[in-house]
Amino acid sequence: MSDQVTLTIDGVEVAVPKGTLIVEAAKRIANEIPVFCYHAKLDPVGMCRMCLVEVGTPAIDPATKQPQLDENGQPVIRFMPKPTTACTTPVSEGMVVKVNSEAALADRKAILEFLLTSHPLDCPVCDKGGECPLQDLTIRHGPGNSRFDYEDKQHFPKRYPLGDLIVLDMERCIICARCVRFQQEIAYDPVLAIEERGRYAHIVTYSNPGFDSHYSGNTTDICPVGALTTRDFRFQARAWEMANVPSICNHCSVGCNTVLGTRTGEIKRVMPRQNEAVNEIWICDKGRFGHHFNGSPNRLTTPLVRKDGELVEASWGEALTLVAEKFTAIKQAGGPNALGGLAGARLSNEDLYLFQKLFREVIGTNNIDHRIGLSAALEDETAYTVGVGLGTDLGRVGKGTTILVMGCDLDEEAPILYLRVAAASCKRGAHLINAGGRRTKLDAQAQTTLRYRYGTAAHLALGLLASVVRQELAAKEWIESHTSGLAELEKALSDYTSNWVGKITGIVPDEIEAAAKAFAEAENGIIFFGLEAGNDPALRAALEALALITGHAGKANNGIIPILPHANSRGAADMGIVPDRLPGYVPIEAGQAGLSAQEMLAEGSPVKGMLIAALDPAVESDAYRAALEKLDFLVVQELFLTETAKLADVVLPARGAAERDGTFTNAERRVQAFDLAVPAPGAVWADWLILTAIAGQMGADWPYASADGVMAEITQAVPLYAGMKFENLVAPVSLARKTSHYIYEGMSYTADVREGVQWASLAENESAKLPLRFIAPKAAVVDEDMALTLVAPRVLYDEGRLFVEAELMHSHIVPPQMWVSRADAQKIGLVHGDILTVAQNGTSVALPVVINRSLSEGVVVVPRNLAGRPAEKLLGPGEVYGPVRVKRDL
Repeated sequence: MSDQVTLTIDGVEVAVPKGTLIVEAAKRIANEIPVFCYHAKLDPVGMCRMCLVEVGTPAIDPATKQPQLDENGQPVIRFMPKPTTACTTPVSEGMVVKVNSEAALADRKAILEFLLTSHPLDCPVCDKGGECPLQDLTIRHGPGNSRFDYEDKQHFPKRYPLGDLIVLDMERCIICARCVRFQQEIAYDPVLAIEERGRYAHIVTYSNPGFDSHYSGNTTDICPVGALTTRDFRFQARAWEMANVPSICNHCSVGCNTVLGTRTGEIKRVMPRQNEAVNEIWICDKGRFGHHFNGSPNRLTTPLVRKDGELVEASWGEALTLVAEKFTAIKQAGGPNALGGLAGARLSNEDLYLFQKLFREVIGTNNIDHRIGLSAALEDETAYTVGVGLGTDLGRVGKGTTILVMGCDLDEEAPILYLRVAAASCKRGAHLINAGGRRTKLDAQAQTTLRYRYGTAAHLALGLLASVVRQELAAKEWIESHTSGLAELEKALSDYTSNWVGKITGIVPDEIEAAAKAFAEAENGIIFFGLEAGNDPALRAALEALALITGHAGKANNGIIPILPHANSRGAADMGIVPDRLPGYVPIEAGQAGLSAQEMLAEGSPVKGMLIAALDPAVESDAYRAALEKLDFLVVQELFLTETAKLADVVLPARGAAERDGTFTNAERRVQAFDLAVPAPGAVWADWLILTAIAGQMGADWPYASADGVMAEITQAVPLYAGMKFENLVAPVSLARKTSHYIYEGMSYTADVREGVQWASLAENESAKLPLRFIAPKAAVVDEDMALTLVAPRVLYDEGRLFVEAELMHSHIVPPQMWVSRADAQKIGLVHGDILTVAQNGTSVALPVVINRSLSEGVVVVPRNLAGRPAEKLLGPGEVYGPVRVKRDL
């Protein structure tokens, strides 16, 4: 039986897949049925009745069960007695739909008249004006006047704060429930509801604080009227006044596509730009409201050099000449290894490539790294070997797919990935296994939850791997043709029985066996791992082997996605910003590896001069600060006068992402381009240009005149990036792909739909044979003298240097605090707000207590990257958990 259904819409025949709704079928022939409540990303509800159409189906002869025919041999069509909603009615074979019949048009006109009875006529001051579906549909279908008595108009508050980010104008609301449904169906934060009935119905929030969700701004995008507005954009500009520039969010590794609405050289709003392969049509509130660092008055605008102990303004020529002279002198005195460089993972691929080229080719050292702060807490090489295959689409995976999430809180670390993984489980039937040391929001969407003791994630991964082997679930043909070392791996796994692993991890053995079976037997398998799994090479080797041994590698919708912390963490690894690998994961020759960040900043380090770009090690550690203070010469490239920049001898002001073009590589290895949107303040340069200028001052002759010129060289020098020419990265999607997208209504911007380009993992090379690696995990340490385990996860709203420039978000930034479980609070005698002193290795920090019901007994949490860096002080650079003592302050 065919999966296609043929129907006729306004006399035009169209064939669509079974299950397609009439409203979507009509789009195939450019017949737009008007809607308000319907949205293709939400479940249809048929609330607004705007999409009423006349629907008829072939009459069936009761005797023959065949369609009845008229005298002309055509099927007899029997229409329903009244128009029906096109958004809830699926198509059927032979159906006839009248979109623009007299009855349908009359109903639309009546619906609009009802909606406008109490709707304010304030289009000239409404933020939605110019991109408002209600405006558009009223002009096309509405009455020219109203018969309703003005005195009977229903009045509501005009500026009702749903939260401190979103404002509700109740009079404009048409109760389409898109916002309520988004929070329930997409965000899984059911914090909005409709209260009262009829003309008294209105939207309310029941959370405390109000509208408590990481995704609240998306409701303003999908609101079909001007009822929901953001405090960031409210009354800032009219839709038609803005230029809309395609960009990429630079706050995490998801790589959400955005459009920057600019006017008079300022970013007025940030909105999602549709990319079904990355973020669909959503962005989180950090990406939406965290853009204010671009136009911050605190930005550096001119080079600074240290004179008589003070940083003073200087010209670019003076600053660059000084940098070249000092670096050359240090190199001559102590050799090239007396210099070192640190580059942050928020720099573009072009910046990072030139950074390593400057140090390796011009200076002659491999002393480069990016692993400071969050980047030091999670490394990865698995994406290069078994990263998810080309064509992976998390927005389509469902039944037949098992997703294993280990050691990461997606809602906090990669919010849009959380939405996509949760939808894969709840909407499309994927089997979700959430493994972690504490309860996270994703537990509510998971079919299987594995709660391990911190420090045993690698043991769990090896236990799953051993269980697959014991249950004879390994993909033998795949293993034979694509891997090597199976016999050695099986021998090494012999001790990892589910009973033994269960004792180490605290997980019931049968649950380990069931999870291994669910992952191995799935048609597709995807693994996410993150910060809280621990930075253990044994874990990465075990997860890599698990993907390989089950055959979940080398093809679409299979493989590993590491949840790295920054916008270009993947690109930093790709471009070789580590001391032991060149760009493209090429190992450095034996004996030629440089010093890591920790080694460069250690006591007794041979490094005398450093260039630090887009990193702030001084704020991460007192030991790092002390090391920087001892340097003979320090150069910092930055947007702001950070703690590290305050110690510098030369500060070079850099451009923000919105002030230049370039590329980022996201967690799924997708290289995406962002465009220049606003002018840069003062005399600031792009990082790649600064590096080119330094190289020129030191005698190199680099020809780069633009970011795409640098990328052109990368495509030649780094085989992984061979297809990443700018023209490929900015090429629009194919017509077939575009028509399969849902481009939502009500937005005036026309920024290009483009999806970037993924590079292929080794497992996708048919001739490659990947070794099945086994690395013994670190022993699980139990310190009887230490009562609790301190965990330092990442939270979305932290004290990141760029994010703190968004004053609107200050109330959302987590203050320094310690989360304690109810059981531990009762045991210690704590109440909310008490001060608790935490101690480890001679360091102690006093923090206020927050009772957290999601924590297990024995675990306390102090998030990373908070003001004063309390977690980093206790655990040290790069560590995520460890045993601590606590004492209540009286």
